[in-house]
Amino acid sequence: MISRRILAPAVPLLAFALSLLALEAWSGRPDWGLPLRTLAAAASLVLAARLVPWTALLRRVRPGSRLFPAALYLWMLRHFTRILLQESRRVLLARRFAAPRTLRAGCFRSLACAVSAIVIRVLLRAERFYAAQMLREIGR
Repeated sequence: MISRRILAPAVPLLAFALSLLALEAWSGRPDWGLPLRTLAAAASLVLAARLVPWTALLRRVRPGSRLFPAALYLWMLRHFTRILLQESRRVLLARRFAAPRTLRAGCFRSLACAVSAIVIRVLLRAERFYAAQMLREIGR
């Protein structure tokens, strides 16, 4: 049986795909293509992130080679994805401690504030990372 830890991150993606399908059905032309492509793209990205040894691959690329800009892009993308994940966990955990009951008055406002805090914190951390790369003359 698949564990809850594995299925929990897939719930928002499935909800998004179902909402896409519902909106297309509401418009009068239901098309299974877009939701299925969305799920296939997410599954392939998860498999690539888990199976490919990214660190070893990125260390093999030498500065100045043709693959260096692509490797640098992938490395920064990986780093920003980790920043987003860390900040999301941190803010939503703080919200869960501050508002343990989610179905009370103000729960949606609390969630909206938490999501906006995620965006602000991620942008601040990404800006610091980019500034550090500019100082090292990597992010030209």
